[in-house]
Amino acid sequence: MDEDLQRRKNILNIILIGSIGMLTILDAFVLFHSLESGAAYRGISFELFSVLPAFFIFLYVLSRRGYSDLASYFVIGIYLVSDSYAVYRWGVMMPITLIAYALIIVMATILRGTRFGFLVTGVIAAFIVPVWYAQFHGMLTVQVQREQNTDAVVFSVLYFLIMTVAWLYDREIQGSLRRARGSEKALKEERDLLEVKVEERTDELRRTQLEKVQQLNRLAELGQLSSGLFHDLLNLLNALSLRTDDVADPSLANAFDTTKQIEEFMQAVRKQIGGSGSPESFSLIRGIDQAIQLVNYKANKEHVRILFQHDPHANITYYGAPFKFQEIVINLLLNAIESYEGIPRSDTRARKIDISIERRDAIATLRVTDDGCGMTPGVRARLFEPFFTTKGASKGIGIGLATIKKIIEEDLSGTITVQSEPGDGSSFTVTFPIRHEPISGSDRAGNRPHQEPAIP
Repeated sequence: MDEDLQRRKNILNIILIGSIGMLTILDAFVLFHSLESGAAYRGISFELFSVLPAFFIFLYVLSRRGYSDLASYFVIGIYLVSDSYAVYRWGVMMPITLIAYALIIVMATILRGTRFGFLVTGVIAAFIVPVWYAQFHGMLTVQVQREQNTDAVVFSVLYFLIMTVAWLYDREIQGSLRRARGSEKALKEERDLLEVKVEERTDELRRTQLEKVQQLNRLAELGQLSSGLFHDLLNLLNALSLRTDDVADPSLANAFDTTKQIEEFMQAVRKQIGGSGSPESFSLIRGIDQAIQLVNYKANKEHVRILFQHDPHANITYYGAPFKFQEIVINLLLNAIESYEGIPRSDTRARKIDISIERRDAIATLRVTDDGCGMTPGVRARLFEPFFTTKGASKGIGIGLATIKKIIEEDLSGTITVQSEPGDGSSFTVTFPIRHEPISGSDRAGNRPHQEPAIP
């Protein structure tokens, strides 16, 4: 039940109990005075007055049964009609009737609200003004022979009833203040607790970010060390190539070809780790081939086959940074390979990855599909958030997909989408316009780059 309704119900019940007690006392005085005066008694009949306590008892039961609103209207109505009858019969300026009207206005305001209190006040004013005018000018006869020896008792009972209403009102105000203070205290405790939780969470996030930054720093240091290592290895391979270039021995010729392949592989790794290089025209197909070479070891370790589907006679060229395109392909292939890590080798599904690229008009479409573990809708929704990962801390920090999404949108002016269901694998699709020339200054300002059809 609403707190305000419960409060009004409690006040109504106390008023009803007080009214029953007041009417019972008055009824006893009416009975005593009627017996004492005998035939000379001219006051309210005991039989009529005895009905009121019984009716108030009925209203109390009605309120306890859940009909407090109806009971409150009846209480206010009975008091209003009874007092108005007294005004009509004995005159407007009687102190008892005026005090009773004040009590009725207070009860109406407390039980039914301020608007209803104003309404009752208006009804009282609209009644007593014309009655007073009629009585003052002799248009309405007032019964002046009224028994007054019970006025002291009536006044006393009315005073106690008014005091009861005032006590109830004060009690509710004090209760509201206590609840407000309690709420303020609870709010302060909750605020202090929230500050502690925020501080703890901030410390936790700070530690997590520090760990991720340390991982990134270790990766950067590894890249710097690897760059020097690959430089020395390339020098050795170049020297070996010069020594075997003019030798006619078939075995040495095969060794020379292998050396060339290793050299190309090392160059690709060096570019990928360095993350630098000026834009140039390069073959997207060759870029995918080099990316596959870089991840082949991990794929073989997981017994995963990478199947590259493309037109062998096509040569889709693109003007840009080759290492950025390869970073996209490598990240997608690594994620596809890792999707098989949780699947037992005894599983009958084929452990393969299909990668394809095609060109339609001036739009290139790269697609990487696996039959791995798939993703739930919750994971799929947060897939491209920085530092979001479902892997352990030793396997990744959750920036790979966020990075390639940034590259696709900002460097390639393209889009990436994913389709995946738990247990049914995943399919990533990257689409971007093919570019064959540098971006002009106006294009950097926001215009679309000039695009030409790719030449097969």
